[in-house]
Amino acid sequence: MLKWFFGLSLHSRIAIMVAPFMLIGGWGMMDLWLNKDKPTQKKDVAMQQLVAEGQCLLATNQCKLSYKDMQVSMMRGEASAPDLVRIDIRANQPLRGVQLALVYGEEEQHVVIDRPAGGETWFGEFPAKLLQPHPTAVRMALAQTGRVSYAEIPAQF
Repeated sequence: MLKWFFGLSLHSRIAIMVAPFMLIGGWGMMDLWLNKDKPTQKKDVAMQQLVAEGQCLLATNQCKLSYKDMQVSMMRGEASAPDLVRIDIRANQPLRGVQLALVYGEEEQHVVIDRPAGGETWFGEFPAKLLQPHPTAVRMALAQTGRVSYAEIPAQF
């Protein structure tokens, strides 16, 4: 059999070796092409409301929220500039994202929340002028894998 194989031209030998890989690759690509329009199943996300433990006072760093085994603390931190207000958010479980908004009646002012590389503390900085007029509430949403925890607390800076 080996003598027969080496008796073929170079092009034929290459074709015999490459053809099985092309067949498997073509079969996989055909499967992707046929299934491209099929909708993916939606996964339900659990919504959990965080409850304040006592009174939330950000000015004195006494704002702790919890839901079952999840605990979150919010506190004011050292801002990078004198005219900024910094809010630090720490959780005892890993987070995928954080949203924070200052509520003024019917309007919301979203605060950009960031996490330094390798850190567990999420923080947001916003101009101090956003505290005038005084916001009525602070809304926060914490995203984790498969669930979202949220809270609305009275704004007491």
